[in-house]
Amino acid sequence: MFALLLLGMGGVAAPATAPAEPVITGPGERPVGWDTYRRLDLLPYLSADTQSLQVSSFDRSGGDFDISTGNRNGSGGCLASGGAGCVVAEDRGAGEVDSIWFTRDGGNVRAIGIIRIDLDGRTVVQTPLQSLVDGSLGAPFVWPLVANAGQSPGGVYVKVPMPYRQSMRISVASNLQYYHVDYRHFSTADGVTTFSPSDPALDVLATLRAAGTVDPKPAAPTARHDHRVVHVDAGAGATIAESTGSGTISALRVPLPEPADQLLSGLRLQMEFDGQTMVDAPLGEFFGAGLGADNVRSLMFAANPQPGGSLSLSEWWPMPFARTARVTLVNTIGDPVAGIGSDVETTPDPQWAPALASGRAGYFTARSHAGPTTLGQDWLFADEHGHGKFVGVSHTIRGSRIKTSFSDDAPYFLEGAERVYADGSGSPQWYGTGTEDFYEGGWYFKNGTRYSDPLTGQPDQRTAAGGCADYCVAAYRLMLADAIDYRSALRFGIEHGKRNMVEPDYSSTAFLYTQPNDTITPSDDVNAGDPVSRLLHGYIDDAATEQPLISAYEGNDDIHPVFELVRATHAAITFHVRTGPDNHGILLRRTSDQAIGYQAANVAIDGVPAGIWLQPRSNGSHRWLDDAYPVPESLTAGKALITVTLTPIRDSPLWTASRYHVDNLTLSD
Repeated sequence: MFALLLLGMGGVAAPATAPAEPVITGPGERPVGWDTYRRLDLLPYLSADTQSLQVSSFDRSGGDFDISTGNRNGSGGCLASGGAGCVVAEDRGAGEVDSIWFTRDGGNVRAIGIIRIDLDGRTVVQTPLQSLVDGSLGAPFVWPLVANAGQSPGGVYVKVPMPYRQSMRISVASNLQYYHVDYRHFSTADGVTTFSPSDPALDVLATLRAAGTVDPKPAAPTARHDHRVVHVDAGAGATIAESTGSGTISALRVPLPEPADQLLSGLRLQMEFDGQTMVDAPLGEFFGAGLGADNVRSLMFAANPQPGGSLSLSEWWPMPFARTARVTLVNTIGDPVAGIGSDVETTPDPQWAPALASGRAGYFTARSHAGPTTLGQDWLFADEHGHGKFVGVSHTIRGSRIKTSFSDDAPYFLEGAERVYADGSGSPQWYGTGTEDFYEGGWYFKNGTRYSDPLTGQPDQRTAAGGCADYCVAAYRLMLADAIDYRSALRFGIEHGKRNMVEPDYSSTAFLYTQPNDTITPSDDVNAGDPVSRLLHGYIDDAATEQPLISAYEGNDDIHPVFELVRATHAAITFHVRTGPDNHGILLRRTSDQAIGYQAANVAIDGVPAGIWLQPRSNGSHRWLDDAYPVPESLTAGKALITVTLTPIRDSPLWTASRYHVDNLTLSD
């Protein structure tokens, strides 16, 4: 909506002391830090005050149509100088760092030198990056929470969740090439304790290292099992589990007889919750085995080949329902299939009926589709309306290699970057650097090396073999701490080749928790370039200058220019905006000129400080930027009108704005 307005004008149970009931009771509460992995049973709960953001080395110019260049780093380097030398991520306010990924030199990152991580003014990590990802610091910075290029082929990552209450900055010494940092920003520091490396989190490490073998969620003593062996006629379905009452499907196991490959592609898994089909996916891809029988050991699903050619499938997503649940296998093979066994684990639990009815929790959802990609258009993992969160994807690619200046047989489709848009923003809040980079490998997964880590993997890659005409890839990524929350819409796409230049066949199954209702409502608009709008909103920025800007947004619509007037100032800006008195906080959204990064301002609501709005991103090629600042309920509840004051930070660049928009945060009916 915001863009349209602009254009129009694991195996370890929770400790015995873990609470039996969820600690989440409202839209501003969420698992933080190690609790994300200790309480995976709470994964269905949704948060309205969380933004999942990314900074990366994507080419700010958008790249070009010359396939000889690959996914060149372009101008996406350091955000600023500082810390160890080159700042790659920075935030003000409360949040959590969830994933840090780098590569260069085929995955050897020694040339980057020191990495320094500062949280709340204290340095928690300062060591050579290569030593960090090699595990030299010890727990919690050991595999699989860190990985080097041998463990995550071609890339290195750090996935230790690191919360902060006031500030975050990540910097490296030199020789930056490709990177991304994924982090969450919260409206308040409630429930947030600053990360300390003194906690080795050995229980979390044990859970992650047991990935693919046991349920990573806390044990549920009341769980019951439904064991069935079914015959599935051609073109028909067979129910393998049904349940009534409030509860959750907590595990599903399906042992497949030989030949498993045909069953993986020919059987579909369907799940109904409260009368709605929320899952309809190819059996293999749902379990990470989109190309066929192979070893998959992720935290939430697994495929384990057995002696004799059979295959054991397991998954542990928590899938809540308020009244009814049904699990069905559908046969699309053309011949009947006999002797399919299953074990569905269901846990009765009265918490889920009110949580789902209120919209505080979401229904587990799998969005699956397959087919040829379209020239010039991103492949969509998910295109959602309502509110929820994106928690992972299993992705199958069948493509062809092409000759480029850097390779005689490049799987060029892997140059495609992910772009994620939430709540109608014209700017992607995630914009990555490449497909294997999204899965946190690198350099085309280092010539196709297979791997299956708890949260990311390429468990299968085939070259002109095993039913693959030329070059085929199966990959997955789980996004649990770094789940992407949305309040009214989510559009998660990925390029197929730079600027979607090549056309492989894709199949994907995205995993989400969803609700159909929005949890934001538009409240007010302030057009800073319109004298009438400024008058109506009591807009004061007496020291501002005004200039026209004709430019485009970065992302998948970066060739269409937008014209607006932009006001810029170093002095305070004040305006009044309408809010709904029943709001649960607001999103204050801005359209600005990001030609110069590190714009920062103190935010006050009715004279009460609300924190610092910092935007470190910049782009001189595609200058329009939509970003948002979450204002907590404590400053806005019960008010129909508020006064916003933005005071640019001393020595920061000019604060720019074309318009502001206010969304009320609401609770679902």
